[in-house]
Amino acid sequence: MLAPHVFKRPKSSPAPPAKSFRHNQSHRRSSGVQQISRLSGLNQSFNTSVGLHRSQIIQENEHFTLERYGSTLPVLVTEAIIMLDDDADDTKCSVRIESAGWACLVVARKLFVWRFKTEHLQCYELTLPSSNLNHHARLVAVFPNVTNTALVSVMAMSPEGVIRYWSNAAHEESYIEINAGLQGHEGHSLTQALPLGCILTTTTNALYLMTPIGSGRQLSVTCRSLGTSQGMLAGIGRRMSSFMFGSSASHSNSFSSIERVHVSDGNNVDGKMLHVLTGVHLQVWSISDDEQKILFDVNIDKIFRDYMCEVIWEDECDPVDLHTWMIDLQVNGDDVMIMAACWNLDISSTIYFVFGSLDMRGVPQSLSSFTVIKHTAIYNEGIEKKLAQYRFLFLDAALSLAYVHTSDTILCLSVSEANQEMENTFKHTNEKILGAGCCDGQAIFFTKAHGLLTITATFENDFTFDLTSLTVNESAWKDESAILSTVGPEQLLDMSMSTDDNQRIKAAFLLCMRKNIKDAQAIVDEVLPSSILPGHDCFLDRLVVSLSRQLVDDFPASDPRWAESVPKDMVSASSSLILHHQLEDKIKALQYFIAFLKTVGLWNRMHSIAADEQRVPTCRVLREHAEKLAAAVALCELHRVHSAVVDSVIKTALTKRSAVSSNSALTPQDLFYREVSKLDDIFWALVQTEQNLIQSDSVTHIDAVTFLSKANSVFEGVLRAISVFRQGPKDEFEQPTLQLQEEYVTWTACKHKTGLKTMLLAQHSLTVQHGIPECIDRHTRATLICQLVSLTEFLLTEESERVDSVKTRGGDGSERYADMVKAYEKDRYRLIQPFLQFEAYVEAAALAEKYLDFRILTQMCDDTDNREKLEHYMKLFSNKGFPQFVFNWYLSEGKQAKLMNQSMSQHRELTAFLQSHYNLSWLHQINMHDFIGAAEVLKSLGQQEESNLAKRKTFLSLAKLSALASGESEETVKQITEEVNLEQEIVLHQESLPHDVLVAEGLDTEYMPVLSPEELVDLYIGESNSAATEYDFRKALDLLVFIDKSDSETDVESLKLKIWCAVILRDSWTDMDTDDPLEKSKDTLFYKTIEHAFYDGVDIKDYLPSVQELLSCEQLGDLRHNPSFKYLVKVGYQHIQTILGID
Repeated sequence: MLAPHVFKRPKSSPAPPAKSFRHNQSHRRSSGVQQISRLSGLNQSFNTSVGLHRSQIIQENEHFTLERYGSTLPVLVTEAIIMLDDDADDTKCSVRIESAGWACLVVARKLFVWRFKTEHLQCYELTLPSSNLNHHARLVAVFPNVTNTALVSVMAMSPEGVIRYWSNAAHEESYIEINAGLQGHEGHSLTQALPLGCILTTTTNALYLMTPIGSGRQLSVTCRSLGTSQGMLAGIGRRMSSFMFGSSASHSNSFSSIERVHVSDGNNVDGKMLHVLTGVHLQVWSISDDEQKILFDVNIDKIFRDYMCEVIWEDECDPVDLHTWMIDLQVNGDDVMIMAACWNLDISSTIYFVFGSLDMRGVPQSLSSFTVIKHTAIYNEGIEKKLAQYRFLFLDAALSLAYVHTSDTILCLSVSEANQEMENTFKHTNEKILGAGCCDGQAIFFTKAHGLLTITATFENDFTFDLTSLTVNESAWKDESAILSTVGPEQLLDMSMSTDDNQRIKAAFLLCMRKNIKDAQAIVDEVLPSSILPGHDCFLDRLVVSLSRQLVDDFPASDPRWAESVPKDMVSASSSLILHHQLEDKIKALQYFIAFLKTVGLWNRMHSIAADEQRVPTCRVLREHAEKLAAAVALCELHRVHSAVVDSVIKTALTKRSAVSSNSALTPQDLFYREVSKLDDIFWALVQTEQNLIQSDSVTHIDAVTFLSKANSVFEGVLRAISVFRQGPKDEFEQPTLQLQEEYVTWTACKHKTGLKTMLLAQHSLTVQHGIPECIDRHTRATLICQLVSLTEFLLTEESERVDSVKTRGGDGSERYADMVKAYEKDRYRLIQPFLQFEAYVEAAALAEKYLDFRILTQMCDDTDNREKLEHYMKLFSNKGFPQFVFNWYLSEGKQAKLMNQSMSQHRELTAFLQSHYNLSWLHQINMHDFIGAAEVLKSLGQQEESNLAKRKTFLSLAKLSALASGESEETVKQITEEVNLEQEIVLHQESLPHDVLVAEGLDTEYMPVLSPEELVDLYIGESNSAATEYDFRKALDLLVFIDKSDSETDVESLKLKIWCAVILRDSWTDMDTDDPLEKSKDTLFYKTIEHAFYDGVDIKDYLPSVQELLSCEQLGDLRHNPSFKYLVKVGYQHIQTILGID
């Protein structure tokens, strides 16, 4: 809250010298003003080859510097600005700057969104809804995606009320569009109120809450009316007053529509607080998921009039004679700063501008500060249109820095007593300010000529100690009346002279707090001399951890209920009786303690301690304490929102701790929040309570799901606080001199029975198994899915960082690292896969993209048959092996058709992939019209195929077709087809096996394996072919040409002799009559086979073995010694020789 000052009239005021203000409040005198009047481009314009560079100063003086901000503007934005004519209508072009580092430019129906807080610019071009009116950037809201903060969502509205919502701005065509139903009213502004949604205001003072719900294909936006921004009886009161007393003579020219809606978290109410400035009223609303209500409605115009008359005109005018305008407001904690203007027609035509601050901890009845600035205006007919352009940014409450801006002017104000005399002017011409905002404590403006600009105060401030900084020196220490103030001088002296080293170090800490660093250093040097070398689990480390734990677990000594519990040597970190303030004081005390360790030289001497069966760096233990304090503060805030849930689980947690107090005045909350070091008990208690509710027969599914959703909110809020803390400065808790190779497991990653990670996994499982499936309404389902995203993100972020830390320490080649990666990938899929199960594809995609789960991305695109999305990922993650992963996934899932059906952009990757998958490469070659290459591959596949005859036949047939379709030379085609024909003949021989043989050998014609020529010979001549004919034996003999004669293991001549012996043994030669040998033997299979071959033109001379070889073959057994058999065979041979003319 601004400190009170004495008012003085501005030098330009026509009234007499200022006199003291008589009310209880005192006020600031008129502030110094620095004016950047009618900014111009300095004859500069955008150039597509020259970007905007940080710290490029435009102008500067002794108090402020005007310079360019950020990195180069996106090309799309630059081009859009260039295309604007110098005399273009400014209402068609506007800019909005968000505090999170996002900006949006509206040009006609085009919307450009980019993040200016990063060196890697990415701009999204979106199309706004069609409208007969001009679009404006104030009707656009840019905010992080609710499921993946790495993505950005955009909600935009046309003045007529048509809403377009992009859950991911990167997908321009993926949006939903609804009509807000404004019934002819015009939209005025759209303001973030996350996570509830966005607040929509109209020019007729109506308020709506726009809330994105659902996900994926079920994404939608709900529109809920909050009513009008005027109190229920406001209009009645004014009309009744006019009826009874006549119309008022006062002239309130405050604008009839809403001028500003400010959203904040608030300190004393649930949900969000809205501060709405409209007309002469300031309203404060409380909104949440369950309800919305007006906390109070104040007529601030009347309050301002009294101050204006007394300070500016020294009570020489009547407040009712003033013309007033309430222009703008900004919220700063419990204070609201309002900018207003006033004019007294009876005195002059000068319009004065003022700033007034109201304390909002109750219904304000007066101003806590009031400042008249030097800037003035002259009243004319168009003044109201000009005043409507005024806005201001209030950045630094301590220095009271404010920046007032219009479309062509920026006023730099300091309303502090020390800097009120500043007055400087920056002058340019033909410049337009398209938008303004704040980011990281800096005022940022967007102009046509220069893009993003910032104004920085360059005068010295008087700050000496920053609680956010842990680097302090002797001159920085200052007394803190609310922190560590329970020890008096005598007790401090006793502690410093104690024989207990713990007490002496406490005394040194307190002396340092009281700026007596010399004595503090002396005590430290005596208790812990520098000659003591650092080491694991040494006295120094144990002492530091013990004192830190005492600070975070200390007793509120000023609370009489704790009187019996407070140890005698206790040094309390807080004198507050309010629980929330106690936690904040503990945070400050821990900050001072760390600063003390660094100041007296103990920080760099710390090493490590033994905790949870690992060596933990002492600095990490202190960081853990700080994280738990941040988590405790967040839990305390959530406690007010979900009091029933947190109250019940706190009792369960205390049961686990066996924490009992003899003082009945102490509440469970008092007992729980005191021991911050055991904060993680709350997560075990939440899971335990949920499991009991789910298993209970007396609790309905709806009640169980409701409790689970609220428990998720508690998990989510606390985990967010931990994440935000970890995103802060990294070096504050680091020791550059300490190098430990051991893996460090944070307290949030512990997987013991009641560890936080175990509880997070359990909560995730409960939400998946018992939460989302039991939902009966879309809103609850969408809420649970969003909560599940937060749980998943925290788990995967921590696990991935842990894996990366092992890799950073050089362990990427170790077996331990390989096991960690494998476990991480398994957990990653298990945590994200449920989103596919619930068809929450947007959330699944966001998580899989962030944590590189290619399996999820591929499966999602396949389930939704979204080839365009899959192609996008292949390009996005091409350098991470995503295309190869997709190809392998198609193979493992048996989806070769989809593998081959790739776009032209992936053909190179597919070709490289198929080099190691020979059996599929021919498909790709055919697709690429490389038919001769496909023929070679198919021929080889056919020759190599042994498991299935049908596949071999298909490969060979396709090989011939491919060769014939290739258009290559006749010689090349002939070479391939001849080789294929030989292979096909062998296939034909196998297909010609008699049915009885197949049955006898147990061969299935559909799944018959490929048999070698030798095997086929055995089947044709074997016993299983009992009905064999000369044709079968002829086929067996024909198969001999396909046997590789160079194979030393196979003797073709022996095999031929074996076939002829088998033919001979099929007849009974011993009983055959020899009277007419030729007539008798012609009916044998032996001679039938020869005859069949002869008539087919076979060279019988090479076809038959010699008679001597045949008659001496042992395979004939005793038959070879039979005279009749010998006679008949020899006669037959002579007859054949005679026919053939062989001597």
